[in-house]
Amino acid sequence: MINSIYIKSIVKLVVRISVILILYQFCRLLFFFYNLHYFPEIHLIDYLRIIQGSIRFDLSAILYLNSIIIVLTLVPSRILIKRWYQNVISRLFIYCNLIGILANIVDVFYYPFSKRRMTNSFIDEFSSSLLYNEKKGIVRMGLEFCKDYWFVIPLLIITFYILSYIAKKTEINEKEVAFTRGNLFSSFLISTLCLTLVVFGLRGSFIMKNRPITISNAGVYAKNPSEISLIINTPFSLMRTWTVQELERKQYFTDSDLTNYMPIVKLYKGEGMTKKNIVVIILESMSTEYYGFYNQELKDYKGYTPFLDSLINHSYTSYNCFANGTKSIDAIPSILASIPATKFHFSLSKYCTNKIDGIGSILKKEGYQTSFFHGAPNGSMGFESMNNLLGIDKYYGMDDYNNNSDFDGVWGIWDDKFFAYCADKLTNIEEPFFSGIFSCSSHHPFKIPKEFKNKFRKGKHPMHECVQYSDYSLKLFFEKIKDEKWFDNTLFVITADHTNMSFEKKYQSATGIFRVPIIFYDPSNKRLNQKSNKIIQQIDIMPSILSYLNYNKPFISLGNNIFDNNNNGFAINYNNGFLLIIDDKVVMYNEIKERIDKIFNITEDMSLKQNILDNVESKDIIKYKHKIQAFIQTYNNRMINNTMHLEN
Repeated sequence: MINSIYIKSIVKLVVRISVILILYQFCRLLFFFYNLHYFPEIHLIDYLRIIQGSIRFDLSAILYLNSIIIVLTLVPSRILIKRWYQNVISRLFIYCNLIGILANIVDVFYYPFSKRRMTNSFIDEFSSSLLYNEKKGIVRMGLEFCKDYWFVIPLLIITFYILSYIAKKTEINEKEVAFTRGNLFSSFLISTLCLTLVVFGLRGSFIMKNRPITISNAGVYAKNPSEISLIINTPFSLMRTWTVQELERKQYFTDSDLTNYMPIVKLYKGEGMTKKNIVVIILESMSTEYYGFYNQELKDYKGYTPFLDSLINHSYTSYNCFANGTKSIDAIPSILASIPATKFHFSLSKYCTNKIDGIGSILKKEGYQTSFFHGAPNGSMGFESMNNLLGIDKYYGMDDYNNNSDFDGVWGIWDDKFFAYCADKLTNIEEPFFSGIFSCSSHHPFKIPKEFKNKFRKGKHPMHECVQYSDYSLKLFFEKIKDEKWFDNTLFVITADHTNMSFEKKYQSATGIFRVPIIFYDPSNKRLNQKSNKIIQQIDIMPSILSYLNYNKPFISLGNNIFDNNNNGFAINYNNGFLLIIDDKVVMYNEIKERIDKIFNITEDMSLKQNILDNVESKDIIKYKHKIQAFIQTYNNRMINNTMHLEN
C-alpha cells in the first residue's frame, strides 16, 4: 500500500524542479539574445541542439541547489504536513533558486567582459577585495552595476514572485497523514529510488563508472568552444570550478625574450604538403617497462610486447620517451593538441573551453576526414567532447560498435574485437584521413577474453598477460589492414596514455612513472627506421606529424619537432612540482619559491637519489630555470588570455 499524500509531495517536487528548468531556459534565451553578436553562426536548428545538450547541465546544477529541499521532501514522516515544515521547504525553494537564477542573469552582462561563464575566479576577486577592506569599492561597483543594468532588478522581482507563486501552489495542505508499517516501507523504497535518480542527475550520467560531468562535457554538443557558454549555466560553472586552482599570470620575461626561450609559434619549411593518412594509436597503460626493446640493458628481460618490438625495428623511436600526464584524460590534449597536464588536468579545468588548434582542426582545413575510436561507452572520461573541441568530427565508441556480447564487463569492447572494427571503418573512410584509436583492455581488473586463456605467458603481475593480449590484438589489426590500398600511404604513431604497474627500479622514479613509448612507423619509408636518445614527449607528437607532412603554415605548439636534428628535445611534467628533463639532467623546480631545488643525472642515477645541484655550473642552472619559467609564463598567460591558437 502506498501513501497517497507522500506521492503527492513527490509529484509537487517534480513540478517545482520542472519550473526551474524552464526558468533556466529563459535565462539562456536572454543570455543568447543579449550576446547575439558573439554567436553569429547559431541558427534555430543550432539553438535547438544547444537546448538539448543544456538539460543535463541545468538539471545537475538545479539538483545541487535544491538538494536540501529534495531530502526534506523525501522524508516519509507525519512532519510533512506541518505548516512550519512546509514554510521552511518553500522558503528554501524560493531563495536557493533565486540565487541560481540571479547568477545566470548577472552572467548575461558579465559575459562580454570574460567571454566565458563566471567561474570561481569571479568569487575570488570579490573575496580579495573584502580581505583588503575595499568594501566601499564593492558597494560602488554594485551601485554602478545596478545603474547600468537597472532592468536586472525588475527581472529579479518578477522571478521572486514566480517562485513564490510556484511554492504556494505546490505546498502540501493536508491536515492528516497516516503512515502505517506497510506504506512506511513502500514510502522508504520510493524515497530510495528517488534519491538514486537524483544522484544520477547530479552526476549527469546513468553510467556510474563515468566521471561526473564537468564543463568540458559540454563539448560534445558544441560545434565550437564559444557555444559551451550557452550550453552550460552559471551555477554549474561556479560549482565545477569551486575547487579548481586558478592559473596565475606570470611575467618572468619580455615577449621577445620569451620567444627565444619558448618558441611556441611553429612554422616548418616545405615545398608542398604530403597528404598521408595519419593513425594515432594510444595504448591503455602500456608503459615502456613492458617492452623488450626499451629494456635491453636489463639482464634476461624478454618483455611482453613481441609484435610491437618487431614493429619498432622498422620505426623511429627514442630510448627517452615521456608522457605529459598520469591519467588517460591527460593524453588526449597532450597528443592531439600539444597541451600537457600541469597543476591540474586540462580536460577538467575551466580552460578546457578555450579555443585550441588541435590536430583535427588543422588537418580538416587541408581536406582531411577526422575520426576517433574508443571501445568504452560513448561519453566515457569525456573523450568524445574533448575530441570534438579539438576538431575531430566523427567519434566511434561502444554505442556505435553495437554488440554488447564483446563487452569486457567493465571498461569496454575487447581490444581484438574493437581493433577489427576500427580496421573495417578505416577502410571505408575517404582519404586523406586522420584517426585516433584508444585501446581499453590493458587495465585493471586485468582480464582477457576466454578464448585467449593460456595463450600468453604469465608474468610478475596479471597486467603482463593483458599487455601481451593487447599487443597481439594490435598484431591482428596490422595483419588485417596491411593489404589495404591506404596502408602504404599512412603514418602510424603509437604511444600510451600513461604508465601502470611497475616492477623495475628504472620505472619507479619521478621520471620513470612518465616513460611511455612514442613510435613513428611509415610502411613506405624505410628511412624512418631510426633510433635515438633524444628526449621526446607526448606534446611533440602533433608538431612532428605536421612536420612529417611538410605542413607549411604557422600553428601553436608547446612541443617540438622530433625530426629536427638541431633540437635535442626536453620533457616537462608536473608531479607535486614542475619537473624538467633536459640534456642528461632531471631538474626539479619549486614554483612557490621560484627556484631550482634539485638536479639529478638521469644517465648515471636513474633512481634520482643523488642531488648534484651544487656541482652543476651556474650558467646551466640559469638555462634550466629560464626554460621552466618560460614554459610556465607561456602556458599560464596564454590559457588566461585564451590565445592558445592563431587567429585566422
